Amino acid sequence: MKSIREIKAFQEYLMNSWPAKHYYFLNGWILRFNDGVTSRANSVFPINYTGTQKTLDTDITMVEEAYKEYGLPSIFTMYEFHEPINLKDKLIDRGYYVFDHTRALGIEMENIHTMSTIDHFNYSFHGTRINEIPTLLSRFTKRNEKEQKIIQEINDRIIVPKKCYILTEHKNEVIGTLFAVLIPQGFLYVGNVFVHPDFRRQNIATNMIIKLINEWGRSNGVKVIWLQVEKNNIGALNLYEKFGMEKIYDYYYMKKEE
Repeated sequence: MKSIREIKAFQEYLMNSWPAKHYYFLNGWILRFNDGVTSRANSVFPINYTGTQKTLDTDITMVEEAYKEYGLPSIFTMYEFHEPINLKDKLIDRGYYVFDHTRALGIEMENIHTMSTIDHFNYSFHGTRINEIPTLLSRFTKRNEKEQKIIQEINDRIIVPKKCYILTEHKNEVIGTLFAVLIPQGFLYVGNVFVHPDFRRQNIATNMIIKLINEWGRSNGVKVIWLQVEKNNIGALNLYEKFGMEKIYDYYYMKKEE
């Protein structure tokens, strides 16, 4: 497990890698609003708390009222070192429940062995989220075209970090995609790794990550590569652990019963 300071630094990296549309700061908490779609961009990051136990209930009420104004449910992103330490108990007492247990994994670039790919697919690098990506994802994931548009707006707000998109194609059909953001501190965040259902178990996800590391990461000064995966996604966990990635931290979301 990383130290409290290191884990809090990763939360800063994550917020810069997936910027919300609006922010509100409340006694050290960071409230993020983004027209719904992803819990990460529409939740409270309770990384620090400068309030007191006397102000805690009032602050939670303010959170609920703020998200209600946006037409969104109240969600807290709960890391291992959230503040204050009794926040989970307070939220449970107010009718919140836990969902989407997630693990962050990472590895330093110097510890990644040189790897190569051998397959019959075509891979290409892009600096923007071209139309083929939301088209593919809207067909096979839980997020439809309208929601993909909101995700596109998030991607468009990634300005200071460098970003990279990889497409995998077979016979001129897009069958896989990967998204990565490199913040100035040298931490490369990988997300939205997806492969067409008909082409899974052919090492496409593995190859996209290898190409990201070899052909983009090393030349851009990446120090650490990291990502997040739901803890019940055993296949993805096995894939990333194959690269030598280890746990950085765990987190989960808490949402109020409606």
